[in-house]
Amino acid sequence: MAITGQLPINIGLPNESTGSDSLYTAFTKINNNFTNLFSYSSPFTTFNGNAGISVTSNTVTGNINITNTGVLSLTAGTNIILSGSNGNVTISSTGGGGGGGGTVTSVEVQPVSSSRITTSGSPITASGIIYVDLATSGVTAGSYTYPTVTVDGYGRITNISNGNSVGTVTSVSASAGSGIQISGSPITTSGTLTITNTGVTRLTAGTGISLSSSNGNVTVSTSLTGGTVTSVGVSSSTLSVSGSPVVTTGTITVDIPNTLTLSGTFTGGNLSTGGTLRLTGSEDLADAAAANLLVTASYFSTAAPETATLAAGTNGQIKTFMMAADSGDMVITVTNAGWKTSGTGTITFGDIGDACTLQYINSKWYCIGQNGVTFA
Repeated sequence: MAITGQLPINIGLPNESTGSDSLYTAFTKINNNFTNLFSYSSPFTTFNGNAGISVTSNTVTGNINITNTGVLSLTAGTNIILSGSNGNVTISSTGGGGGGGGTVTSVEVQPVSSSRITTSGSPITASGIIYVDLATSGVTAGSYTYPTVTVDGYGRITNISNGNSVGTVTSVSASAGSGIQISGSPITTSGTLTITNTGVTRLTAGTGISLSSSNGNVTVSTSLTGGTVTSVGVSSSTLSVSGSPVVTTGTITVDIPNTLTLSGTFTGGNLSTGGTLRLTGSEDLADAAAANLLVTASYFSTAAPETATLAAGTNGQIKTFMMAADSGDMVITVTNAGWKTSGTGTITFGDIGDACTLQYINSKWYCIGQNGVTFA
């Protein structure tokens, strides 16, 4: 802001009066300049903005900027009338709708069924927001496996539950035939069936052999008229063998020695005089197990009352049972019991040392010796 009426003071060189004012004139000009300065100076030191007004100052230039940050101008649009362009302006509407000449005083949204749609913030009488949302159906949110779903007429899921599996099959098994081995069967949930050929996997024709095909029903034929065997021998760790090997022609003699020890089950046949038959083989019979018919003796030590079974044997077969330790009775159910008219019978062992010997004769087990056991 410039102050008018400033009087310049002429100052010459030191100790020179040419072109310079006298002291009186200079002090008079200074006095007049201060008078103008105080006359034009403002009593206001601070400028504050208000609504729609911003005030900034520049200390370098000394300028104070006052800016209108509110409405700069009003322009009447369709169906609008302005009372003026500045000052206090009245805005009027001449049309209907859009806040014009309508008569609506309240807006409300109501659902047809509160079980399907929910609303809030309704009614609006001046201004506001109406919220519309889906009502909860009572179904728990989450992921379901093999679900059973109930859907109403509006496409909403009203009930859902997990299923055990797809379909009704609960177990898949496979049965092995001759030359086939199967593992992993049955499958009750998920798994893999492994099928292995345990028979002949491939035939290759060697010298003097011809094959009708490589698979299916194969016929094996020989194309040689004479054999190539040059020696035949027989060996045995339990039998007496003589005349072995035969390299051209001859006889190999196999005989039973005077003392013969056999393991497993001996069935049928006659023993010649002069020899001794000794049957061997035993097992520790477990609870709920089937007695092994390939051994002669079965013994057991009970930890509590236990049971076992004995299947049908072969004619002439001998089977023995004995209790080695007693912490409960052992009851053995015997198929084709000789002490019953027909069907099964039982043998009960109640004390240490209880034992019995059975022999299978005429398709039945008969007791040929016993100590302390009970038959039923």
